[in-house]
Amino acid sequence: MGFLNLSFLWTMIMPLIVIIYYFFRKKYIQQSVSSTLFWREIMKETKVSPYLQHLQQNALFYLQLFALLLMMFVLLQPYIKTKNISGEQIIWVVDTSSTMLAKEENETIFEKHKNEMLALSKKLGGKAVTIVTVGAEPKIVLQDEKNRARIERAIQQLQVTYSHEDWPNTMDFLQSIIGKKSTAVYIFTDAIEPKQLPKRTKNIKWIVQGSEKKHQNISLQRFGAIQSAEGIEAIAQIENQNPKSQQTTLKIYNADQEEIARKTINLKANHITKVRLDNLKSTDALTARLTANDEYAADQSMSTLLATDSSQIFVDQSLHQLISKAFQSIDSSASTISSNQLESIQSKSILVTNHTDLLHQSKNPILLIGRDDKKALKVDGEVKIIDPKLFSYASIEDIYVEKVYPKVRNAKTLVTVGDTPLIQQTENGHIVVLMDLQMTDWALHPSFPLFLWSAKEKLTAHNSQLGTFKPGEKRVVSLPESKKGIDIYTPNNEYIKSIADGGSFVAPSKPGLYYVKTDSDPLYFVVALEQQEKTLSEGTSFQYGELSKQNTINKDNSIFSTILIIMILALLIVEWEVQRRYGFTN
Repeated sequence: MGFLNLSFLWTMIMPLIVIIYYFFRKKYIQQSVSSTLFWREIMKETKVSPYLQHLQQNALFYLQLFALLLMMFVLLQPYIKTKNISGEQIIWVVDTSSTMLAKEENETIFEKHKNEMLALSKKLGGKAVTIVTVGAEPKIVLQDEKNRARIERAIQQLQVTYSHEDWPNTMDFLQSIIGKKSTAVYIFTDAIEPKQLPKRTKNIKWIVQGSEKKHQNISLQRFGAIQSAEGIEAIAQIENQNPKSQQTTLKIYNADQEEIARKTINLKANHITKVRLDNLKSTDALTARLTANDEYAADQSMSTLLATDSSQIFVDQSLHQLISKAFQSIDSSASTISSNQLESIQSKSILVTNHTDLLHQSKNPILLIGRDDKKALKVDGEVKIIDPKLFSYASIEDIYVEKVYPKVRNAKTLVTVGDTPLIQQTENGHIVVLMDLQMTDWALHPSFPLFLWSAKEKLTAHNSQLGTFKPGEKRVVSLPESKKGIDIYTPNNEYIKSIADGGSFVAPSKPGLYYVKTDSDPLYFVVALEQQEKTLSEGTSFQYGELSKQNTINKDNSIFSTILIIMILALLIVEWEVQRRYGFTN
């Protein structure tokens, strides 16, 4: 404790004046009275409580003296010296990868670091702090914030994103926001090597808070399955990263989360074991889970989708060559075949043709470009999009159209030229473009290959799978139309989130099996943990670099001043009450 303003020590004269005045106060005058009737009773009371009598007679003096002393302390501005974080600028870098969920005693590394940040927030000394999270890409959670309540709220809201940490990109990002200020950078992670940090140390101090514990871990490294004539064959690869042999149980679940198989496995120390399971019941997806006693559970579960025949694209060779070349740039497996061979294709492949009769005869998804049974008529007018879902990535309103074929009956119009239908969709989901490529300049616009890609995605949307995603990955996918909206659920029917109409698809952050709920069959997809997050590294805590300004002392006098002023006001009220009841003491 100290005083910020010692020049006000002269105020000690004021209490001394009151004390001197007390000694020269008016004395009692001796006076003879004719009766001592109540004298004995008064003396008895005085002898029993002499200190109380003294206090009653001199209450106002003590109250005034105490008030003056408090006022003197306020003027001297007392403070408490506390250590705070050094540096003009403070940045907290928080690792949100999956390995931060490894346990240390009764809490995870992530929870431990959050508690450390909460403790540091009390030592900021009014300085601003910036919080940056590290995952697939660095993100600023809080920037130049001084309000302690907001800082603590932001810390409490931090969550693990399961994405592998991208340190090189993060370090470049940090260098861009540090500038020339004296900066203390705190890195909260499980493990990072000093060589991964920038070599720049002038005016920057790097404080790394790592995990120095060697964690016990059994990891499900890989899991896959294929459909065979006898049933589903699955194979799992399990790694024991511990120096001792252990036993674990592998359980297999179907898409409805019903257990369909289990196997007990003996794992050798620091060894990878392969496990095969045959003749499993048919299902759309499988989930494997390990029952193991270790300190990291995020890599003990893995899901896989059953392999299905991917839709191929067959382009009628009678169509313009630009159509086949555009499809080959989208999908290298696209091939050109004769018109006679189109009818013989039985798989769920996409047929690109101008043969109108295939719209009714073939069970394959069809993209009809032009017609072979009608003559085209000249049109005049602007191209107008009626249903924009096929054109979310590129508009076609700037193309020129000379001629158009008659419309297909009982088909929904998506695009018009003037009042004439240009692009339609049949009840069976086939897409019809009512013009040949020679009748328009569409092939010269970037929207042409983008439309073909959107049409391909639309025609293959009936498949029961969306694929495999990284945690939180953004990807353009074609989703079926749904009157009730498109929602994401877990296999246990736990609601995750909704997808806005026309919005980009963002996978959940937590690894596992999910499905998109639509008006028809569910579309399954998997969020898979990255391989780098299946191995735990032993880290360490260290510091390097120096700051030009070591602002480590915080002089906080706000609490003292507030308390003393409140006490002075309370004493003044008490003095007023003493004067009102007893008047000035003699």
